[in-house]
Amino acid sequence: MKPSELNFRRCFSLNPYRRLKLDISEMSFSKDFISDKRGDPYPLLETEGDISESVSGGIYTLKSSSGGYVKRMFSQFFPIISYSFSVKAAENCKVGISLEDNGLGFSVLISDKGEGEISFEKEKIPFTAGKIEGCTVTLTFRNSGVSIYKTDCQTEKLLKDFRFKDFEKLSYYNVFSDTVAAVCCQLSENSRLEISKVKAFLCDGISHADMKPIRYEDGTPIVENGRIFFTFTSRLESEMYQSVISLCPSLCDFRLEGAMLFDTGDGKCCTDVASSVIFDRSAGLWYIWMCSFSHGHVLARAKTSADPRFGINIIDVKLLKESKDGDNFRFAGISGDEDPDLCFIDGKWNLTVCRLFGKEGYKYLRFVSDSPLDGFTYADCTPTGGKTGGLMVPFEDGYYFICGTDFNSRAKYDVYPYNDFSKREPLKCNYDDGGFRGWGTVFAHDSGTRRYYYWITFDRHNASDYNWSYGNIYMYRSKEYFPL
Repeated sequence: MKPSELNFRRCFSLNPYRRLKLDISEMSFSKDFISDKRGDPYPLLETEGDISESVSGGIYTLKSSSGGYVKRMFSQFFPIISYSFSVKAAENCKVGISLEDNGLGFSVLISDKGEGEISFEKEKIPFTAGKIEGCTVTLTFRNSGVSIYKTDCQTEKLLKDFRFKDFEKLSYYNVFSDTVAAVCCQLSENSRLEISKVKAFLCDGISHADMKPIRYEDGTPIVENGRIFFTFTSRLESEMYQSVISLCPSLCDFRLEGAMLFDTGDGKCCTDVASSVIFDRSAGLWYIWMCSFSHGHVLARAKTSADPRFGINIIDVKLLKESKDGDNFRFAGISGDEDPDLCFIDGKWNLTVCRLFGKEGYKYLRFVSDSPLDGFTYADCTPTGGKTGGLMVPFEDGYYFICGTDFNSRAKYDVYPYNDFSKREPLKCNYDDGGFRGWGTVFAHDSGTRRYYYWITFDRHNASDYNWSYGNIYMYRSKEYFPL
């Protein structure tokens, strides 16, 4: 049996929409840190005026009869982190988040009347937030700006998305490593502010795409405690980042495990995506191929002995040397290359690359080498274009290459023998994903006494001009199974 003979059945579709989170830090309101003389859990960065502070019953309370200002540090800053504060009560005051120690002057302040102002360097932008009493306000950072959300009655909604000139300065390690986040409280006459929570966390974003299993060198997905790990593109209101999400394929159970940011050597930590992550058991090393959209849209690679699946990881990558000689079959850094996939098959490292061929669109090339990171030579090319999201898949009778295809047709997928791109067959399912150019992420998973094949992909039905913020997730399982 071949993958094209499987009959995939829709299991579910899902958009987690900012539901998956990893805590980074949180202010603790269980003890009164204001009166603690032996420690300083939340350093006082700035204060002025007549303000009384107290912590009791899980509430941080500030009062003033004549007005004043308090700023307390609660977390280190990181470019893709979200910061939130929850307001229980507010009267004649403002509350928000600021970044300190970097000299760039970023802050957000919102009044009890719902009037907000966001500022970066010399630019100040007013916005309307509505009432904040009984609500949570969240700032999600990215390379070019900040998105602000408000949660009211357990429903989170976008207030506004902001972009600032030169905001990417905060993406450089030597800047953000010296930057902290602080909670800011500004009180007027006869004012009172009660804060019930302040925290920092990594959030999975508003939609998801580009899922690829993290595998052993032979293409077998890494399974731990029944869970398979995937690299996902976590899409934000604009921009994106490389997340790692795990799931048990037979359940709709997604967990955010971590994130990867990439440094090409200039000190900027970039939110590039579409990574192929392989653990070579013989070498004890992780190999990473990714697309550096931020540095010319060319491929880059890295190796590390550290497990990149968990927590926030900065990966130092090396760009492929660029070639502009017009030879589309050369193994080199060619602008437009994306969606790489690495696998060790029949004694050779195989690397597939999605490359733009003018009006023909994206085709897939296969290169082979004795090394996982260098020395590749051309081996094959798909005869038609429109390709994306290719994966080399170990199957019952050998390896196959499966990818999405066609800008102009709904939910088309190609299946090729991994070493012969001239033979193409379709992938079949009962209810398609409703989009175009999804990903051919097919993988095996053993359950009980049976081996099933699963297929996880995404749609692009809501692609937008500013960010292509598509990404509902679709899971399928083959009707056919194989005894273990």
